[in-house]
This record gives sequence, C-alpha cells and structure tokens, in this order.
Amino acid sequence: MPSTLRRAAAPAALLAAAVVLSGCGDVGLAPEEPSDVRGVVADGGAVDDDGGRAGRPVLVRASDPYYEGMALLTDGTEVLDVDGSAADVAVLVAGAMVEVWVDEVCQESDPVQCGVEVVQLLEP
Repeated sequence: MPSTLRRAAAPAALLAAAVVLSGCGDVGLAPEEPSDVRGVVADGGAVDDDGGRAGRPVLVRASDPYYEGMALLTDGTEVLDVDGSAADVAVLVAGAMVEVWVDEVCQESDPVQCGVEVVQLLEP
C-alpha cells in the first residue's frame, strides 16, 4: 500500500510544482546561451507582396550581416526589457538597441526570415 500512496502523491507534487513555476512565467529571462545577433530596431517599411511588415520592427546595423533586415516579431517571440522582465512589443521602437535569439530554422531569403525566440532591449 505505501507504494500506491507514493504513486498517487507524485502527480500531485508535479502539479503543485507546475503551478508554482507557472507563476514565474511573467518574469521573463534571457536564454543562458549567447544571443545570435545584436543590432538596432528600425521600422519595417512598406508592405511586401504577402501583406506583411508595414510598421513592424526589423533589425538593422546587425552585428552579423546575415541578419540585416530580419523581422523581429514572429509567432511566439518573447520580448524582454533591459532588466530581463517581460515587456510589451511597444518597447521595440526605432533606434532601440537589442539582442536577439533565433530558433534553428531560417529561410534563406533577403532579408533572412528566422523564427525569433527572444528579443531583449539593451538600450531604449
């Protein structure tokens, strides 16, 4: 009987841990690994053939030219303030310095199209 109680208690403990950790979701933390690129936010400019990007933030003056002109907001992008706390996309104004973490998949286009995981504000 003790082993049955342990099995029943384990899911309850996992659920409690999940609830506690979910409360930390608003904190927002930059990934531990180094960012993929740093640069400056610019306005995305004119609407392209697919109807996207007008007024959407893009990366310019990129530390790695491969990412020059890349859109900064993709599905699931987390935006962080200077202190690492979660921030609204409104902080991504033209001229702001940022560092960016991308996922492993980038479409080889001009500009490159990557899944952007995290954008952290370095200087407003």
